[in-house]
Amino acid sequence: MIDVTPAGVQAGGAMRHLGAVVSAGLGLMLLAFATTIDFPKTAQGFKGDEATYYSLAHSLARDFDFTFERKDLIRVWEEFPGPEGIFLKRGKTVEIRPSRFFPFVQRVKRDDPVRTRLYYSKAYIYPLVAAPFVFVAGTNGFLILHALLLSLDLFVAYLFIAARGSPPLAAAAYAVAFLFASVVPVYFVWLTPELFNFSVALWALFFWSYKEAVGGSGVGSLNRYLRGRRSDYLAAALIGVLTFSKPTHAILMVPLALLILARRQWGRLAGVVLAWTLLTGGLFLANAAITGEFNYQGGDRKTFYGYRGFPFANERETFDNIGPSQRLEAVLPGRVLVTRHSLTVFRHNVGYFVFGRSSGLLPYFFPGVLSALLFLSVGGRKPWQWLAGATIVGAMVMLLVLTPFTYSGGGGPVGNRYFLSFYPLFLFLTPALAGVRGAVVALAIGALFTAKILLNPFYSSFHPGEHLKAVAQRWLPLELTLLQDLPMVVNPDRSKRLLGGTPPVLAYFPDDNAYNPEGDAFWVKGKSRAEIILRAPVVDAGNGQFVTKAIRRLGVEIQNGELADRVTVSTGRESRTLEMKPEEVAVLHLAVEDGVPYYRIEQPTSFVYTISIKTTSGFVPFLVVPGSSDSRFLGARVRLVPEYFDAEVSNWTARPGED
Repeated sequence: MIDVTPAGVQAGGAMRHLGAVVSAGLGLMLLAFATTIDFPKTAQGFKGDEATYYSLAHSLARDFDFTFERKDLIRVWEEFPGPEGIFLKRGKTVEIRPSRFFPFVQRVKRDDPVRTRLYYSKAYIYPLVAAPFVFVAGTNGFLILHALLLSLDLFVAYLFIAARGSPPLAAAAYAVAFLFASVVPVYFVWLTPELFNFSVALWALFFWSYKEAVGGSGVGSLNRYLRGRRSDYLAAALIGVLTFSKPTHAILMVPLALLILARRQWGRLAGVVLAWTLLTGGLFLANAAITGEFNYQGGDRKTFYGYRGFPFANERETFDNIGPSQRLEAVLPGRVLVTRHSLTVFRHNVGYFVFGRSSGLLPYFFPGVLSALLFLSVGGRKPWQWLAGATIVGAMVMLLVLTPFTYSGGGGPVGNRYFLSFYPLFLFLTPALAGVRGAVVALAIGALFTAKILLNPFYSSFHPGEHLKAVAQRWLPLELTLLQDLPMVVNPDRSKRLLGGTPPVLAYFPDDNAYNPEGDAFWVKGKSRAEIILRAPVVDAGNGQFVTKAIRRLGVEIQNGELADRVTVSTGRESRTLEMKPEEVAVLHLAVEDGVPYYRIEQPTSFVYTISIKTTSGFVPFLVVPGSSDSRFLGARVRLVPEYFDAEVSNWTARPGED
């Protein structure tokens, strides 16, 4: 039959279903990718916490249990060279005994009598959801799940923006930009809960806010459901799942509960709290039933790497004799949360959180930043949107207070993986869009920072320091409070190198524009600008006392290369430019900015600084120096000699290891 529907009507129908069409197209493309790629070969190994989630999902899919056994260890080698960074713990046995006091029973927890029985020390909800896909498709099942999540995320984002009154084309364009001009898609190739948590948060907030965005309009059973109280109960249940996955997600209940409370809808409030409590409590209760402990990260917990060994690998390598225990109480000690430097660290971290090179909102979540700016610049702002905005600020403050030196997630992540599941909050600030200009701006600016990552996600994930060397990223400051999580730290040639000073200062080289030190000096690459991070030393004064040094001034000894050069040295507080003749030597003494306080668990404070050195000329020694075989492109040789003063004295019962 020939379709005689007028073209305009056909186009109108297509536009009404544009979000579904785009989402389905994305889903089909991602599913094709997920089912055809050789994931273990392409991934190059495990990243971050992947080994734990990978092993638990395979254990659930193949063995239908939550325990780590020798067969689970052997299984990893079918695809990967060992479960690097796997988190394991011992369980407990629980007895319920009568008691004379309310509630007249007591819970008695004892060590598991089977000392070789081990459990995975991570939340099981993501591997449990992934397990059916892993059962059907093996490890590629993770990617199949992620393909379904990401395509549904796009559709949900489209539905919300359209509900705000945006035309279909504008809604679809901004939904695409919101997801794909951010760091979110890179976690498509991570076998960790980040994309799962992001998706569940997005859906929960959608079920809560859709009725507010659409008002009284809309027909059909789906619209009636989304505008009713049951959508709030579903939102609360999903936040319960998130709270089990990571307890900090409980803050997402705040806007939901406060809006209902402000309207004095007591029955709805009780239902929402009950739904959240049942899901959160039920999942933790299930964890207690499985392992004997409510907390999946508490108790006798360890991390294992190949250089230490893995339990069950042989008779020598056991849980008892490999590596130190890592108890939950060591994660957030008071001496990290509250010190004399806490306010200074917080002030630096606020700037880093927004503008930071490796984890900031601006480079990795720019569409969300744009949504916030649009929200603040146009009228019609609603109370529920202010609550969403306040929750963004609350989540930011929570991360900076609880994890001031690991707020991006630790382990060299791409962007801020701890904040990823709070990113959907920005979507719900987005006002009605008249056209696609907002999407174009979001895509154009966001892509400056994320295109390099997203177009090669496997390489970028396994080499998270490479994209930080791009021009756009180098406009932004390095997060000195995240020093031990910056990517160059894993390379011993580029971190903790001893330079000049008495005692020597520690140097870190975050880019490729300075060559590895030779003794206490290093060459800056020709026609390049090198950044160097300096960490002042902490000196053991004996009797449990440690003296923290700080840099007063910095001596810079420069030996120029074979060609005339212009060398610029900047410390942030002072900058000097020298016109240097071939092989000329010069010495500068420059003031430095106040150091950024840095400390980790069981570590005294140290102070961190950045300097930059720029050259405008360069030479290749073997082309100009007879007998040389050096093929590097050299600019100037630099030696740094800091002048110290004693900043503070700390008392410690044991010598802390160098972090």
